[in-house]
Amino acid sequence: MTPIGARVATLSVVRTSGRQRAFTELNLIDRLFSLPPTPMSDDHLSDSNVAANTQEVARLVRDFEDRTLVGLEGHFSQLVYLASLRDYNTGRYHHYGLETRFAPEVVDEGLRQCHVRIFEELVALPLKEQTEDLLNFFESLKEDKARLVGVWRRLRSYQILPPDGCHPLARELFDANIEIMLRILRETDLWPLLHDSHRDADDLP
Repeated sequence: MTPIGARVATLSVVRTSGRQRAFTELNLIDRLFSLPPTPMSDDHLSDSNVAANTQEVARLVRDFEDRTLVGLEGHFSQLVYLASLRDYNTGRYHHYGLETRFAPEVVDEGLRQCHVRIFEELVALPLKEQTEDLLNFFESLKEDKARLVGVWRRLRSYQILPPDGCHPLARELFDANIEIMLRILRETDLWPLLHDSHRDADDLP
């Protein structure tokens, strides 16, 4: 079972059709694995990316992980940084330092792979660990936590964080988790939700 599949099997709350509903773990697994894989965007199927040297991409990924990601503590810090390297007009990834040593298509593919890996690892974490990770990220920003939580809830800026081409249910699960986590960080009495994967989301205030 994939990390996303394992995480879906432990969480029964998702958002659909503008309202929150509770699904059984079995139904979530059936939905996830009965759907065909989501095709990558045309950019990721372009000749330049297909032609990217596999060994060069692997070398770039190792270099980026060893030199950059290792200095960013927590999955949310890494996810936010990787999303910031993606051009929202073209969907391509850019990194000035890496592009002085690697071809642009290698940089694009390597950073995309890193983005996908970090996203899948985050979604696979238990909700409690995701919430702690998000709280640590907020604390690293040296801003008022209540303000950060409020801005994230109003602007929904977290919706730009998933990588392009991820499975729709993975994105749905990510968004639902974020909404729950923000409420947990705002309402301390919601911490019991972290330990109850069968709690209906309609119980949230």
